[in-house]
Amino acid sequence: MSDLQKKLLKALIVGKPNVGKSTLLNFLVGEKVSIVSRKAQTTQKNTTGVITKDDSQLIFFDTPGLNKIEKNIRISENFKAVAENVDVLFYMVDNRKKSHSIDDHFSNWLDKDQSRFKKKILIVNKIDCIEKVKLFEITKTINGIINFDETFFISLRKKSGLESFYKWIEKQAYSNDWVFQKRYKSNVGKKMFLSELTREKIFEYIHEEIPYNLEVKTEYIEPTNRKSLKIYQTVWLNKKSYKPIILGKGGKSIKTISVQARQDMERFLKSEVHLFIRLKIKKSG
Repeated sequence: MSDLQKKLLKALIVGKPNVGKSTLLNFLVGEKVSIVSRKAQTTQKNTTGVITKDDSQLIFFDTPGLNKIEKNIRISENFKAVAENVDVLFYMVDNRKKSHSIDDHFSNWLDKDQSRFKKKILIVNKIDCIEKVKLFEITKTINGIINFDETFFISLRKKSGLESFYKWIEKQAYSNDWVFQKRYKSNVGKKMFLSELTREKIFEYIHEEIPYNLEVKTEYIEPTNRKSLKIYQTVWLNKKSYKPIILGKGGKSIKTISVQARQDMERFLKSEVHLFIRLKIKKSG
């Protein structure tokens, strides 16, 4: 394929915590590249997902940058660096009223340069939990703050509205050389992704008791003679009190977490996995 035939689109997914940004990213890419959790601020780093199909390369960025706005901190330079280099903005909300409020820091930053994005798109997720009459109220309120070019109503849980949304995205790709190689899927390396899978299971099983900035490190991956893999991970904890919570009574919790993480790893690696997790306390000072 010549460079003249190639098409490209770069999109940024933003919104308040837990509106479904990571789930949307995984759907768009067609495989899991970002962990999903009920816990706010689970995404700690920018996640890039890429799908290259036929002549088009679609690049999606999921960033935790907007979360900081809730703490009245200026939009992070990291977030702005990503935002300056994309074509389309996807702003996600859901059925919760608190997801509909758009922070002044963000709207003011957006207003400074109306041509920053070629298009600004509002995505209303979880429409299966919203009465139809309220959908109009939500979009009217939000468009009163930011003038979006189009609105899409979807339900990631029910797989509703996603086909037409994806077709719209494909049509937005424009003639341009690709940024990544054809097989590139994500900026999350293998070790990091395996660490993220374990983080996801900890949040899924423990949830409220453990802070979002929990760190999991994949120390090394060891092939075995039986064509399986041994994966060694360390969960770093800020406080000693977190350790018995993750262990659970008689080690029940850590066993459940380990089994669920291992199963996801086997699907991801397409290989039998033996997972070894140890808990360590960070030294203060």
